[in-house]
Amino acid sequence: MSDDPHEPDRIYITGWSAVSPFGIGKAAFSEGLRAGRKTAAPPDPDEWHTVPDTNICLVPDFNIREVLGKSGTRVLGREAALAVTAVRELFHEAPEEAPIAGGPDTALVLGTTTGTPQAYMDFTKASLTGPKPHHVPAALAPNMVMNRAASAGAIWHHLQGPNSTLAGGRTAVPHALTYARRLLRHQRAERVLCGGVEEYSNARSWLEYHRRGGGDVVLGEGCALLLLESGASLPSAGRPPLAEVLALEFRVATDDNPVGALAACVHGALATAEATPDDVWAVMPSGIAGPAGEEENKLLKSLFDPGALSRISVSDLIGDTSAASAGFDLIGMLSAAEHSPESVGRLGVISSVDPDGSVACGIIRLLEGIRQGRP
Repeated sequence: MSDDPHEPDRIYITGWSAVSPFGIGKAAFSEGLRAGRKTAAPPDPDEWHTVPDTNICLVPDFNIREVLGKSGTRVLGREAALAVTAVRELFHEAPEEAPIAGGPDTALVLGTTTGTPQAYMDFTKASLTGPKPHHVPAALAPNMVMNRAASAGAIWHHLQGPNSTLAGGRTAVPHALTYARRLLRHQRAERVLCGGVEEYSNARSWLEYHRRGGGDVVLGEGCALLLLESGASLPSAGRPPLAEVLALEFRVATDDNPVGALAACVHGALATAEATPDDVWAVMPSGIAGPAGEEENKLLKSLFDPGALSRISVSDLIGDTSAASAGFDLIGMLSAAEHSPESVGRLGVISSVDPDGSVACGIIRLLEGIRQGRP
């Protein structure tokens, strides 16, 4: 690859924000992460009818109409509201000298699991219990569309570029990054807001419980959002690149051996990035529970320095955020790097393992821009 940072094929992360169980916005996420603050708490029984005797990680005080106002929110679902709020925060946190604009040159790409299972179940229940199958509340229909969160985020903030949703479970954000990278390299957009979103709901609680066959897994929610720009569209000042996306690799385990597929993924990503394990500053495992997670950790420990694996753990603090998990791992790494001068020029590795057998690995290079404004 050329040494010219303005090459169109070079893709950079130039900003990020989050709506997470730590709170709303970048500052809340960074503060909660640095403090190592656990967010799990028992659900309010008056609001949530979830698996008994479990803790959950919710975005605190996330009342949709209080956060976003009354206009346009009467039928806005929780997942869509999380995404709309994350886009708002990313825009508000941009530096004054390099604001982020909407319009036809700004795209939005979000990863999800299936959209919102609560909306599907509410709609189906209404069809089965109503006087006739088609007697369903029309207000429920928009939230059933898998692209609801991405489309709501775009409409709300006037993003007129490409708008896409990728359903990939825990590997959804790496897939979204690949899609966003393609949009930028083919000049379909000048900037892409890219990330993952997952809501907590009664339906998700029970679906996860039965899919796992029981077990005590703490579920979380939120939206992690990155701003991606190519070398050709980097602003001249105000928004220096925080990291460069070097490699994204994917595999599907066809033999009930996701860790074997992940090993191939990691080696492939390192080869694409022209790097070795010694170049890696931080490694973020997927945090998936059960045997798959244990085997994943064993694999990563065999490949990377223990120091790289102990930098930070996001899922331990905010729970299993499923489709948003890799996004939270990425912004967790970026947040930690802001306070670590030794990270500049070194690599970060993201590992993702989904229960359905898909695996992914992403590698970024942390850049000097990550330290802007830090002592």
